[in-house]
Amino acid sequence: MDGSAAALNAVDWAAAEAGRRRLPLRIVHVAVRWEYNVEAPAESEMEAPRPEAAGLQVLHIAEERARTFASLRVDCRLGIGPIPLTLLQEAEDAALLVLGPHGTGGFTRLLLGSVSRQAAEHAPCPVVIVPHDTDTRPRQAEIVVGVDGSAGSIDALGFALEEASLRAVGLRAIHAWAHPAYPPEMRPIRYDAAAVEREGTRLLSESLAGWRSKYPDIPVLEQVVEGAPADVLIEASGAAELLVVGARGRGGFPGLRVGSVSHAVLHRTRGPLVVVRRATDSNLHTTGGMRVTHES
Repeated sequence: MDGSAAALNAVDWAAAEAGRRRLPLRIVHVAVRWEYNVEAPAESEMEAPRPEAAGLQVLHIAEERARTFASLRVDCRLGIGPIPLTLLQEAEDAALLVLGPHGTGGFTRLLLGSVSRQAAEHAPCPVVIVPHDTDTRPRQAEIVVGVDGSAGSIDALGFALEEASLRAVGLRAIHAWAHPAYPPEMRPIRYDAAAVEREGTRLLSESLAGWRSKYPDIPVLEQVVEGAPADVLIEASGAAELLVVGARGRGGFPGLRVGSVSHAVLHRTRGPLVVVRRATDSNLHTTGGMRVTHES
């Protein structure tokens, strides 16, 4: 939390989500000291030197805003040190880490700041990016999840169904595909789009099979779409309550932290986005609470 309008949007989203999950909310501000060893005495009418005093004021504003949500326990923490490291330490026992797209630093045209990007790549828990309201379309009462048949997308499906259950809305599971040959006239003559679509339908059904019994009351729309996966999911994010993706899919090399599709969606999402890591690496069902933070 840095006091910006984008950060306050993230606080609002996190407070509402903490209420749905019946978890406490911790709001974090990381104060970055000047790298040179110069003493910073307390300023007049301040009980602590800057940037600590300013950070405490930022936290106070955020806490007051979060407490407008009924029955929500709110804690605050002022961190001192490198922002990415402090952020990842805070996320170690969190159910979710919630961030705005970028902080007050960096280029104003950046859609995703360096700290938000590093958190999405390395945090041990699911990471939520709450962007600016760039899409004015009314949001539909549904959760959208991208499915490619990978283990990561299966975990994303589980998170999306849990979220749909918490919100009492439906789920739209999207499998997007595109022929690797571009432009279209370079595709093979005997290219069978119908067969590819049938395979996508089978993949979706098999991916959902393990979750349907756990969430039998959630209506699920299975959608197979021809188009670049990142473009299809970004378009869907503009109207959904929430878009859920796995950190990486079937492509890429084993050590890749965020796949190409998830990376593109992170930078261009038009609505709240959750990046879910494999269950073995995440802390999805922890009772430790939620964290919301923002770059200083």
